[in-house]
Amino acid sequence: MLEFGISPCPNDIFIFYAIMNQKIDLQGFQFKFLVEDVEKLNSLCMDKRLPISKISAHALFYLQGNYEYLNTGGAISEMGPVVVAKDKNKIENSKNLRVILPGRLTTASALMWFYWKENFLGKSYILDYVTFNEIIEKLMTEQGDMGVLIHEGRFVYESYGLKLIADLGEFWKIKTHLPIPLGCIVVKKDLKLKEKLETLIKNSIQYAYENFEEVMPFVKKYAQELDDNVIISHIKTYVNEFSLELGCKGRESIEALIKEIKEVGIWK
Repeated sequence: MLEFGISPCPNDIFIFYAIMNQKIDLQGFQFKFLVEDVEKLNSLCMDKRLPISKISAHALFYLQGNYEYLNTGGAISEMGPVVVAKDKNKIENSKNLRVILPGRLTTASALMWFYWKENFLGKSYILDYVTFNEIIEKLMTEQGDMGVLIHEGRFVYESYGLKLIADLGEFWKIKTHLPIPLGCIVVKKDLKLKEKLETLIKNSIQYAYENFEEVMPFVKKYAQELDDNVIISHIKTYVNEFSLELGCKGRESIEALIKEIKEVGIWK
């Protein structure tokens, strides 16, 4: 029995539905799925406690010695996290800002640091690391000045009256001419399961797309936003050609992020 960590976001549940529910031939594998916030999964992998897991691409920087990433099942997209605020004027006029981030090791955290270095010179910061689904509420109750939204939050923030400060996906694409490397699936190197898992995950994705209506109720059990249009937009954005096969551009995007972290560093 292999423990397999995934997040509750619609793209992960969609991708792994067929494996979780044994809708395809598992080729002799038996999995125990752990569904947790991606920052929790990052931390568990940092402690080497999960043999297979979804992680943030940022976390891969620290995990390369023990884990290798798969060419399937990840989240590489043309659409990335967004920075939002309740009061844009405060962002412009304050010299000290409270920034809410969805976890220290998330790609969103790294991208926000790169953006901060280029756009907020002269300002100081206080960081608040929380679970991704807490950020909108914290901004609405003025417990932070700006926050970085991932998953469903980046699709619905306007309905809460929040204002866009920056699109970190666009920032990254302009900077690198590459898609945004949000997350990937990793496996411990010593298990030597990379190719077998890649085939299994690709089959699972193909089953999900061929049986979309069957999969949707299962996805909604885990989703933060229950509106069908939001969930479908999320899936179509983050379960794409890179999920089936990273290809050269997908791998290049991950390596570019790792290189940038190495050169620029991260929040202190």
